[in-house]
Amino acid sequence: MESETLAERVLKIILRLTAASMLLALVAVFMPKPWMAMAHEWLGLGTFPQQPIAEYLARTTSALYALVGGALLISASDVRRYGRMITYLALATAGVPVAIAVTCLNDLPPWWLAGDLVTAGGFAIVVFVLQYMARKGR
Repeated sequence: MESETLAERVLKIILRLTAASMLLALVAVFMPKPWMAMAHEWLGLGTFPQQPIAEYLARTTSALYALVGGALLISASDVRRYGRMITYLALATAGVPVAIAVTCLNDLPPWWLAGDLVTAGGFAIVVFVLQYMARKGR
């Protein structure tokens, strides 16, 4: 069996750190609605909508972030075996904010969209570079 390359070790660390941050979204799945409303206002997004769909979408989105975090954590256990899944998750992670930015450009503060695009895009670029380096180093 081939030994693990430096790029693979770094990739595992990046995947685990990203997974840990995404798994924090579980808090929002279960937090009381008043806390959700307070966070919404604190972020400068105005009053949290009182329609049930707003709460449903916030909790569902948080749950999906946590699911992706779990998939990243599993993928980090064997970056060679799960290489295609890691590529898919990186593409999806980068693609979702781009799609949202196109549809919500006028409704979200620019700092929100920029932060989302930079973190998701940066994650994808780092993953692709590390995967390339790992293949080249074997």
